[in-house]
Amino acid sequence: MKISNIFGDHELSRLDYALVRDSDVDLEAFSRQVESAVDQHGFAIIENAVPGVACDHVVSEMRAYIDATPHGLHGLGGTRRCGALVARSTTSHQMIAHPAILELAKRILGEQRLSGDAVRINGREGRGEKGFRYPWQLHLTQIIDVGPGGGSNDMPHQLKLHRANGMWMHDFQHVGIDPQIEVMWALTDFTEENGATHAVLGSHRDEPRGGVRGYGEPTVQAVMPKGSVMIWTGWSIHGAGANRSDARRVGMNINYALGFLAQEENQLLACPPHIARDLPEQMQRLMGYRQPAAALNYVAECQPPEDSVLREDFDVLVPGAHGHVMDVKFDGPGFAPADDAAFEAKLSDLERQKAAAIAADHLEQALHLKRAISILQRSPRKTKQT
Repeated sequence: MKISNIFGDHELSRLDYALVRDSDVDLEAFSRQVESAVDQHGFAIIENAVPGVACDHVVSEMRAYIDATPHGLHGLGGTRRCGALVARSTTSHQMIAHPAILELAKRILGEQRLSGDAVRINGREGRGEKGFRYPWQLHLTQIIDVGPGGGSNDMPHQLKLHRANGMWMHDFQHVGIDPQIEVMWALTDFTEENGATHAVLGSHRDEPRGGVRGYGEPTVQAVMPKGSVMIWTGWSIHGAGANRSDARRVGMNINYALGFLAQEENQLLACPPHIARDLPEQMQRLMGYRQPAAALNYVAECQPPEDSVLREDFDVLVPGAHGHVMDVKFDGPGFAPADDAAFEAKLSDLERQKAAAIAADHLEQALHLKRAISILQRSPRKTKQT
């Protein structure tokens, strides 16, 4: 359906991912079509992005967390919100790392391909050139479960139509940059009656980009079947609708943002290293377990996360845990004493402390000591001269 507003003539474009899955259209060409729709209208829908059974699995995996979460968080009456999906829902990974979404994030965030945007680094300006891209990462993962009456006058939504780009405090309106893209997965059917997301088409082209004119314009609702996903920019005005049905509307909000900006949901805490180290490298990097540029995001002794916190026995409180190669002749023995008797005494003392921690049920301390023992045993030692 086409509409006209102060931003021009628009429609909520719909593209079918089945064309890619059936190999009729390649992923890059498909992503260019979605990108073009987002560029022109601020929003686009991809239908048949995942099978409906995958949506059911996500809801099932998250059910205990949803049920244990109060309604009304963030002022959304009748609504439950809960996050940390990477750690809690394995099935969500196929949506979070969906090929079409990652390709769009690369083009819109990494290459800044939307109209009026550009990558600007060290006095240069451009878009899409190899090696001249912004780093980007996962920004937010969240189930949004709206019950009957959610958003009504009895259970109002305090967070009404809004844009999302104001969270970093810096005013990006005149910078010519898209800091984030947002996506909403329909884990159940999204209908007008159950309050499908409202969108002000073209509002990403307001002047200035964070302007107020769009808030008075009519909206269209993102009616879409389960397994579909809507994509929009951080400049696009949107908001949840009121659920006038007897069933709950369940969506999954997954956002991506530039890698040098703070994440809305801290992924490194929501999915800590002891969980993240068992995930695929793509997911680790997507969450931010990497150095996106130069020294940005290093750990302790100038190490990238994959060579430090993602190692099983890494412990920031254990000297030598960094694993850097030591030259015993020049650097000394490091954490491990050179003398055999001193080495055995240190090892025995750590073992004694670990046993005491276990006996006292101080399991975190016991784990710390276990790592210390592992690091001691693999640390270089200066051999005795004979």
